[in-house]
Amino acid sequence: MALKRAAVAERRRMSKRGALGLLDEMESQERRAAACISAETLAAGDWLHLMPEHEPERSLAAAAARDAEGGDTGVAVFAASDGAVSIRPPLPIAVDAVSPNADARPLRAALESQPTVGVVMLRLGRFAVCVLEGERVAASKTDSRYVKNRHRAGGQSQRRFERSRERLIREIYDKTCETVGRVFAPHLDDMDFVALGGDRSVLDGFLKRCRLMRELRPKTLRRRLDVRQPNRRAIEGAAREVWKSDVVFWEWR
Repeated sequence: MALKRAAVAERRRMSKRGALGLLDEMESQERRAAACISAETLAAGDWLHLMPEHEPERSLAAAAARDAEGGDTGVAVFAASDGAVSIRPPLPIAVDAVSPNADARPLRAALESQPTVGVVMLRLGRFAVCVLEGERVAASKTDSRYVKNRHRAGGQSQRRFERSRERLIREIYDKTCETVGRVFAPHLDDMDFVALGGDRSVLDGFLKRCRLMRELRPKTLRRRLDVRQPNRRAIEGAAREVWKSDVVFWEWR
């Protein structure tokens, strides 16, 4: 029977080094159970058999796993009587695993992997495209394209303005798609994942218009990178942003 207490969460975004350091800390602690849940198992909701057998660890671990549902990289949960920690890595956990002593090898494998990741960062007016090999930028390109701001006037002037603006938006979509094709082309056979950053609604329109991005959809991660300006600085920080994990610290209140 579930305990009649609430599990309170403190959320953080953590760098690759920080997540690996936290994993080392979790594995060094006694009386802490671990469960690694792959993205497929999490999506199917078939993870209860991976939870610790005893309370309060079981309830805490279950709360952490439910919180991670909807993601596409899976989650690792470390549970003890006084609290739990969940880590959603930036890249998918490949297999399920359970350990009574905080051994989380599938999570470590995801964090220590060196995949090839294509990155597209887009906002109206500017875009940046790069390919990461592990944490190294192997290829990149940035560019800009003028897009008018929204117009508040009415009547025919408004309609002409909106048609012009829609044309400019299509142009930046097409220019971005063309650049993605050129930058990604030498790496497509080795590309493991694609990550997107920028304005979510703009990215949604771009994904619908760009054929290559539709073809890459099975490799495209659901999480969106936090990118304010898709420029050279964003490319320099792309690996750091791509490798961030979502970490939640749970405790009873």
